[in-house]
Amino acid sequence: MPRIYYGWAVVTATIITYTLIMGATYSSYGLFVLPISKDLGLSRANANTGIIIMNLGMMMQAPLLGMLLDRVPARRIMILSSLLFIASFAVLARSHSFWVNGAVLALSLPFAFKGAGSLTAPLLIVRWFTVQRGRALAISQLGLSLGGLLLPPVVAALIEHQGWRNALLVTGASCGALLLAISLVLRERPGPNDREPGAVLPAAASERPVARGPGPVKIGAILRTSQFWTINLSCGLVAAMSSALLITLAPLAREEGLSMMQAASLVSVMSGFSIASMLLLALVADRIDRIVLLTILFVVGSAFSLTLTVSHTYALLVSAAAAMGLIQGATVPTQYALLADRFGAASYGVVTGLTVPLVAGLGMITIRYGGEVFDRTGDYGALFMTFAVLQLVAAGTIFVTRFTRARAALATP
Repeated sequence: MPRIYYGWAVVTATIITYTLIMGATYSSYGLFVLPISKDLGLSRANANTGIIIMNLGMMMQAPLLGMLLDRVPARRIMILSSLLFIASFAVLARSHSFWVNGAVLALSLPFAFKGAGSLTAPLLIVRWFTVQRGRALAISQLGLSLGGLLLPPVVAALIEHQGWRNALLVTGASCGALLLAISLVLRERPGPNDREPGAVLPAAASERPVARGPGPVKIGAILRTSQFWTINLSCGLVAAMSSALLITLAPLAREEGLSMMQAASLVSVMSGFSIASMLLLALVADRIDRIVLLTILFVVGSAFSLTLTVSHTYALLVSAAAAMGLIQGATVPTQYALLADRFGAASYGVVTGLTVPLVAGLGMITIRYGGEVFDRTGDYGALFMTFAVLQLVAAGTIFVTRFTRARAALATP
């Protein structure tokens, strides 16, 4: 019987880590907005500030964490991050201090989120795969959507029966314990007897990174590469809008008179269709033009954003959530594959670390904008119209990447 390549065990582990960190934070955050606002007397915009602070923390920490991941064992960072994940949720569940909560959201929880999986997961995949890198990244990203599919209904039930503070405590402890267990047993690099099926030694023919040499490319050289900006600004815009939509769906549904479980179901629908998109992408990821795919997805996303300006019936919200899930599911793994294609495994940690401030910064703006739009107008119409325009901008930006070339400092000889 042929030996199963251990890289697929790594993919399975990253699916689980993505499920836990995404499901416990971004996917479930919208469910906490109304109960926290009511309990603490916060406006909608201020209730969204928690995610904004978390994004700000990621902006500050991700570049340093990315450099560390290229130089120190990823397992050590994953173990520390798992413990911080548990501690962060415990403090948020019991603290009544805005300053303490702000410190947790800005410092420990962003580090835990990135170190437990958000940065480490794609790095591990890139280390273990070359020939099937696009497929492996697409499959691993299933966890991002599984988190939204599986955890929000559980968290919603916990909030309704135990209150939002106990829901935070239970969620953080259970998810953090599973993250810790994974980090203790996972192998982070291939050994001498590990060979990816189809790979050509010493390197796969398809592995043609622009970053050559024994070590990571310098940050300055990466930032001077136009492809870094066109890929990450376009995908970052779409990711930021997805984050804002994920947080907006549940409060929007509740404002329309829908139940808590119906509100949670919208997140689950978006996540379910994102899973379907990733599974489809896994079949074709290494056989299609990644830039053309992203361009088409962003244009389609713009069209569906316009539908949310028409009405907010449950059927329309479900349809829009499904469409955005399909787009979101294919965007993130395709972006990661593009970055790996152009910068290689040796620099992948620092490249993805530099990507986070862009995505997090744009996410802060869109999330805050969504709250301000509602507070000032009483609905989200202007938000969805803005998203329609920005997705067209993202489509044009990513398409420009087809006509850009790497600078001489990074180009393959």
